[in-house]
Amino acid sequence: MTENNFQLTGIFVQDPIDKGFTAFFAQLPNIIAEGDNEEEATRNLIQTVQSVFEHQQNNGYDQPNVIKKQFSISIA
Repeated sequence: MTENNFQLTGIFVQDPIDKGFTAFFAQLPNIIAEGDNEEEATRNLIQTVQSVFEHQQNNGYDQPNVIKKQFSISIA
């Protein structure tokens, strides 16, 4: 597998009651992880993203009914 590097912004939200964290990357808001503390949430989030990307690479985009397009978008 080739290695890709991405720069992502992590968002961590602490639950006011149980003090655990929910985490996601701003650029990947549908991939969410949790942890009892910020460090655990970070580890879980990175592992989850790696698993999702690996799964997509192995199963998702090489099917004949899937169209893959790249876009460059500017937001003012």
